[in-house]
Amino acid sequence: MNKLRKIAVFAAVLILSLSLSAQNSNADKVIAIVGDNIILNSEIEIQYYQQLQNAQGLPLEGDVRCRILDNLLLDKMFLAQANLDSLVISQDEIDAELDRRVKYFMSMFGSKEKMEEYYGKSVIEMKEDFTDDIKNQLLSDKMKGKIFAGLKVSPQEVKEFFSKIHKDSIPYFNSELQIGEVVMYPKVTDEEKEVARKKLEKIKKDIEGGADFSLQAILYSEDPGSASDGGNLGVIERGELVPEFEAVAYKLDEHKMSDLVETPFGFHLIMVDEKRGNKLKLRHILIKPKTSYADLVAVKNKIDSIQHELSVDSMTFREAVVQYSDDEATKNNGGLLTNPKTQSPYFEKGDVDGTLIFTLDRMKVGTYSEVLPYSFTDKTGEKKDGYRVIYLKSESKPHKANLDTDYSKIQSAAKQKKQQEELNKWIMLNKGHVYIKIDDAFKNCEMMKKWQGADKQ
Repeated sequence: MNKLRKIAVFAAVLILSLSLSAQNSNADKVIAIVGDNIILNSEIEIQYYQQLQNAQGLPLEGDVRCRILDNLLLDKMFLAQANLDSLVISQDEIDAELDRRVKYFMSMFGSKEKMEEYYGKSVIEMKEDFTDDIKNQLLSDKMKGKIFAGLKVSPQEVKEFFSKIHKDSIPYFNSELQIGEVVMYPKVTDEEKEVARKKLEKIKKDIEGGADFSLQAILYSEDPGSASDGGNLGVIERGELVPEFEAVAYKLDEHKMSDLVETPFGFHLIMVDEKRGNKLKLRHILIKPKTSYADLVAVKNKIDSIQHELSVDSMTFREAVVQYSDDEATKNNGGLLTNPKTQSPYFEKGDVDGTLIFTLDRMKVGTYSEVLPYSFTDKTGEKKDGYRVIYLKSESKPHKANLDTDYSKIQSAAKQKKQQEELNKWIMLNKGHVYIKIDDAFKNCEMMKKWQGADKQ
């Protein structure tokens, strides 16, 4: 799914979600009641629409709306039991999750301003709209975690699970690859930082001498999201910007300019236009230290030597990742790439990035590629050029599932089955403690049977 499609899906879902807060039982049909919580038809339709979009034209399997309602009933049941068990979610946990979600949406749109313009709501208003929903979701998740705490499957249980699969039902796996990488980017030198610092000090001196802050931002700021608007960042609140920036901004008086502030993005001048309690209206000017062609050559030489050490087995792949790789996402996953389609470390060849497939076709399992140029655009829109070495960790042939080569997948399936069994037991044990009513329109859903009888208290 490309970025445009992602934005369209999330936009539609968020708009529908925001509208729920303005609805009442007369405007949207109540499909189910679980304790003090209701499930609206629109909640089911939002998830149904999202699944349709994610399927990208492929037909959805099974009775999707029944499955969605079953999951919603379970979430509400978790929430009801969490309240009965007096589970608590702190405000810090709620704020952290709100920040995470809002920042994710902002990354989809490219900036806070574009997101706010699209939805017609400020970040603060969006957070206020979603606070109760986030709190309830976190309580539900905490209850679910409590139920599954300590649940494991033993090797014997995995074997028994696999032995009970009928021969004709054993899944067939296409050829799959596990791919690792070591990525390196040029590092900004002290000299390059000093050049950026001096440039911003000159801008600061000009402003103190009477030059207009906004005009200087338009002329010189290297923040693509705010430069053309005179450095305007709009109204922000704590948690929206990096800590180094906020620590200075919140100490400034109105209409005062900061000294130079260093953050991971570069050097800033900050101007506070207005203080509104815990909210600030800000402008800034950003100057980024630049890496040079010589820095890129130095990185190429360094990664060439690492590739050689890997190829002659004087360094392990894991050691190279831990000591040298600059890609945090793969570094935290042992250097392995994650398939965005399945969120697993396994790729069918059709899922591999086209820029890599020809390289991988020439490689054998356990070997390394030559050093390859690599470009990456981060969520701020900044393009980073560097190099990487690819590692082909494994490649399976098309085959029927077996315990030798597919143990982790079979173990995962066995664990899911055990979790489902535990959930069904938990529902049977606890549904009598909570009032549950389901609309007759869903009475023929097979998966609703486990909820039957819950409303006869």
